[in-house]
Amino acid sequence: MLDPLLHHNLPTVPAAQIHVIAAVIGLLLLASVTVHELGHAVVGRALGITVTSIHLWGLGGSTVLSREPERARDQYLLSVAGPLINLWFGGMSALVWQQTSYGTIPHEVALRLAAANALLAAYNLLPGLPLDGGQILRAAVWGATGDKVTGLRVAGYGGLATAALTVGVAVWESRYGGDYGLFTLLIAIFIALQAQQALRGATIARRLPHVVAGNLARPAFLIGEDIPLAEALRRAAVGGRTAVIYGTSDRPDHVLSEVLLAQVPAQRRPWVPLSSVVRPASPLDAALAGEKLLEALRRDGPREHVVMNGSELVGVLRTADVAAALNRSGAAHPVASRG
Repeated sequence: MLDPLLHHNLPTVPAAQIHVIAAVIGLLLLASVTVHELGHAVVGRALGITVTSIHLWGLGGSTVLSREPERARDQYLLSVAGPLINLWFGGMSALVWQQTSYGTIPHEVALRLAAANALLAAYNLLPGLPLDGGQILRAAVWGATGDKVTGLRVAGYGGLATAALTVGVAVWESRYGGDYGLFTLLIAIFIALQAQQALRGATIARRLPHVVAGNLARPAFLIGEDIPLAEALRRAAVGGRTAVIYGTSDRPDHVLSEVLLAQVPAQRRPWVPLSSVVRPASPLDAALAGEKLLEALRRDGPREHVVMNGSELVGVLRTADVAAALNRSGAAHPVASRG
């Protein structure tokens, strides 16, 4: 199907060439999105933040960074880079459009690139996540209040408002015969989902400082490695203890692995030694909390972690318990003393 506007503005150009021109315009529009993301990536690297990857898809793109900016100023610089690149790209296209004659191929291509980049920059500057304007709003609130989470929450609500506005545009498009109503609606849904995710992230970030390793540790006790698995589990069940540690010199060396335990049928457990279903212990300080706790869990990796208060065993912390604590408002497991 021919592009009707291109066919109208280039009446002497053959239909086959119109298809080629339309394809070239599409590739240049993809290049516009690419340079937008490269703008974020270049600024991120200048700020000392590693760029993990850049993703492009039908609704836009994203730049994945190894960590978030630590200052509101850095967040602003990182966010504004993409739209500024599009404004520059669109401005160069507008200059080409002005210097070429109506009815020529360069004139038509430049016009569309200028309009597309102006629209891309303008829409991205709307004040709602996940758009760059939402990140800029987040940085502004963060800088004004000193509270990063408040900035995230405000920008998340801005994203919901932006999604509602986009739905209105989609309805208007469909009602008056536009060709982009469905596409605009998909953009609105994407923005709404991302905004909701940002609001959930803000809720979790509020809880994060109160998530303490010692408070989440499940009760545990020391036991020798030569004991049968069934007997170890029987002793663990006494007093509601849910994990078993065995060690030497009253120090935990290994911890029971729930994954390995699940692979041993119940009828075999009396003849299986405890040592066959344990993994090396990963000690965590009972006082670890918030971001530092999450960093330790990411670094150590295993699903079960031994929690110590100095030389005293507090219990076993499971990564799943931390995730559950971040996704609920209730209290965590009580701190356990050695049995």
